[in-house]
Amino acid sequence: MGIVKKQAYKNTLVSYGGMVIAYINTVLLFPFFVNASEYGFYNLIISISVLYALVASMGVPSILAKYFPHYRTDDKKHNGFMHWSAGLVLLGFIAATALFIVFKPLITSMYAHTDHVVGLSRFKSSGTARAVPFLVEYYYYLIPLSFFVLAFNYLEMTGRIIYQTIYSNFLQNVLLRLLTTALLIMIALKWINFEDFIFLYIASNGVISLLLLISIIATKNFSYKLDGSSFKNINKREILGFGIFTLVSSAIYVLLQKVDTLMLSSIVGDDIQGVYSWYFNIAIVISVPAQALSRTTYAIVADAWKADNRANIMEVYYKTSIIQMVVGCLLFVGIIVNRENLYAIARNKEFTDPKYFSLFIVIGLGFLVDITGGLNTYIITTSHKYKLITGLVIFAVVFCVGLNYILIPKYYGMGAAISYLLTTIGINFATWFYIKYRFKMQPFNYKHLLVLVVAVVGWATGHYFWRMPNVLLDIAVRSCVTALAYGLLAYLFKISTDINDKVDATLKKIFSLVK
Repeated sequence: MGIVKKQAYKNTLVSYGGMVIAYINTVLLFPFFVNASEYGFYNLIISISVLYALVASMGVPSILAKYFPHYRTDDKKHNGFMHWSAGLVLLGFIAATALFIVFKPLITSMYAHTDHVVGLSRFKSSGTARAVPFLVEYYYYLIPLSFFVLAFNYLEMTGRIIYQTIYSNFLQNVLLRLLTTALLIMIALKWINFEDFIFLYIASNGVISLLLLISIIATKNFSYKLDGSSFKNINKREILGFGIFTLVSSAIYVLLQKVDTLMLSSIVGDDIQGVYSWYFNIAIVISVPAQALSRTTYAIVADAWKADNRANIMEVYYKTSIIQMVVGCLLFVGIIVNRENLYAIARNKEFTDPKYFSLFIVIGLGFLVDITGGLNTYIITTSHKYKLITGLVIFAVVFCVGLNYILIPKYYGMGAAISYLLTTIGINFATWFYIKYRFKMQPFNYKHLLVLVVAVVGWATGHYFWRMPNVLLDIAVRSCVTALAYGLLAYLFKISTDINDKVDATLKKIFSLVK
């Protein structure tokens, strides 16, 4: 756990810094400078580009994580493995782009009929209704955006396999969000309109991909020279088979977070999807600890399988589960007790009607279930039994899409939230059950129940604490009181030895400075 601890703590700090910026954008800026439909379209193109890039990747990020340890060489050429995988990604993008162009009429037709529900738009001058839907008019913007997302994902995994994870985290979660902040301020100053914002946002994705490429080159861990024996030792059939299977498997986790956006925009319109996405983006902070840990633990698990070190996998499995649950529950509770403050800051009735807050509760529970599952999917996809998860993944996709078709027309955003929660529960239970009985590993014990007790006490403390006269002061005091009650109980119950060790080390440094 040494490498995991060192990089995970740094990644967590970077991720939480990015979270603060994301909250400023989501709560303070987007509601003031764009309407619900525009915010919905912004989230829609992000969702489509992520799925586009996923299909184009041919499963290469997972291929790198699993197979790079087998082809690593001291001469930095790595048997030409990196060149071959990069070529596979490029071919995948060309094929995906061809399909994206060919199926444009079909794709855009699914969104055309929702345009009439949207009022005015800042894409055009004030007071002018759009002649065509957002997606139809700006369809081809998705090609460069998806390419940049694909390039970043490939380079990020390249960094992960050599345990260089912090810089990519900074670029994606801090720099890109800061650039988004700058663009929103430019809208406020009337230097650009929303169409310019979308164009410049795409360019920003290109900038972070270029910066990450430069940093990977600077590590000198890879040689760019090829010789006649390159590619000969690569088991292409096995690797391609693994890539296709993991492509399908990983798609469920992207679909769980994106299919709701796609289907809401298609069935009920960008404006309703925009409100849903606003709460989803607030709830996604709960997954930050999991995102930070996964940047390192994926490679750790892959190496442990190669060495047949199940004890190490079990240790990482348990510790990541409990740490993610502890931090995730604290964030969940913290947002709930600050609901009124959230609405007071946002002040946009399109987003802040109290009846919508139940969206956050349901979506947040989905995130909590997912992060508490820990490394369920990672353990299976990096093992020799990775193919067995494909059937489960396909079933889950069908279940989620089918449930959305039933619930969204009747319950709108809440229907999508319920579908997300139920699908997440099903996936995590199935993968947990399989790992427990096939590999004899499972991460849960009585301390997970203690986390729930601590969460209830923390919520009660924050909820019933008296209100401060100023919104910002109330956020600070209420959050601190909640975190203090929660953290003190978590420490006294010794729920996570890693967290306790970190607290003890920090207190020791503080006391030494005081002395």
